[in-house]
Amino acid sequence: MVGATAVIVGAGWLVSRGTLNAEAAPVSYRTEALASGDINNTVSATGTLAAVDDVIVGAQLSGQITEVYVDFNDTVTAGQLLAQIDPRTFAAKVAQAKAQVAKTEGDIALQRIVVKRAEVDLDKARRDLARARGLAAANYISDDEIDAAETTLTQAELDWRQSEAQLTVLQATLAANEASLSQSQIELDRTEIRAPIDGFVIDRTIERGQTVASSLNTPELFTLAKDLSQMEIEAYIDESDIGQLKEGQRVDFTVDAFPDQRYRGEVAQIRRAPQDNSGVISYTVIINAANRNGSLLPGMTANLEIAIEAVRGVNRVSNAALRVAGQLDRGQAGAARGPLARLEPLGLSDQQRATLEAQLPKASEGMGSRNDRQVRQRLTRLLDEVLTPEQKALRQDLQSGKVRMGTLYLLRGNTPEPVSVQLGITDGQYTQVIKPDLSGEPVVVQIKANRG
Repeated sequence: MVGATAVIVGAGWLVSRGTLNAEAAPVSYRTEALASGDINNTVSATGTLAAVDDVIVGAQLSGQITEVYVDFNDTVTAGQLLAQIDPRTFAAKVAQAKAQVAKTEGDIALQRIVVKRAEVDLDKARRDLARARGLAAANYISDDEIDAAETTLTQAELDWRQSEAQLTVLQATLAANEASLSQSQIELDRTEIRAPIDGFVIDRTIERGQTVASSLNTPELFTLAKDLSQMEIEAYIDESDIGQLKEGQRVDFTVDAFPDQRYRGEVAQIRRAPQDNSGVISYTVIINAANRNGSLLPGMTANLEIAIEAVRGVNRVSNAALRVAGQLDRGQAGAARGPLARLEPLGLSDQQRATLEAQLPKASEGMGSRNDRQVRQRLTRLLDEVLTPEQKALRQDLQSGKVRMGTLYLLRGNTPEPVSVQLGITDGQYTQVIKPDLSGEPVVVQIKANRG
């Protein structure tokens, strides 16, 4: 922890001429000695625990539950019978479908006899026509008898083709009846509610004698969990924080049942689908957590702390010092303008500054967005040439927001003096001071106007 030391100006009240007007009352300053410590930047949220591999078992049919074979916490195996829907109606449909199949098979057998008889008649008609033509060649029969034999052959061919077509129709009818039998058998099988996985029952919503209706949606009868040694948490993260989250980040959480015990998890998935709750946008984040001792149960509320960034043993300053610096800076002259003003944090050398100023256009050479864009492009190329690797890295950190510039006021000789500093991460209470090293320096954290 940062040591806090209250420093009160003893030799009369000090008037801050740089920030207070001539009529202002004397002020006193409280300081803290800047020291090292830890900073943890976290996002707080709540979520609901659930089993990772839970399966909801429903009913695909409507009917009355005649038997329930399992209860809460019972261990089940895949395929085990959990409940029974009254099967009598569906068994009757199966019996009816079987009878239709048997009848069609009988009709097919009779039709095959008809086809065979038509084949016999067709062969006889062909032989009769051949004999009639031989007799006609010897002038033993008339042409009318030849015509009669040919007509008989044609009719026999048509009868045979008709019998074959009727056989095809019956075979198609048999296929349809067999499909209907299969469908009826499937429905009968579905009257047996069986476990799809190995696991145990964590929820049961039916009782013996209850009627379930699946006309509009699938009734949920059981919830099975494969294993509770791994749990998942579904948390809703505000849109202002979601940009800081990444997969793999550590999560610490507690549950109301065991408030003194801390559990650990990990961000497993960040879902991009937004959730709009009365105009508040949030995103679903899935967190995996181990549950080796089995103390975590589905449905528990988890109070989450998602670790965004953390540093150990770094110089840190109270955020009150930054707020005070803002107060002391207010009213002072504005920063110098120009294309090099934003490069002050890089600590440019005189030679670097001279090179940049010599090659950048003067302010009088033109104004406008197009000219400004050209200046920025030229400045970027020049910086790549003149900056050192350390300065380039610092510039990248400043652009990404990893490092930001700020001001702290140190109390020296009873006078607060500004010091430009590089700031790192913050946890809302403390902020990391990267450079310079101000260890042990008295940093102003509070200003108090003294009333006479």
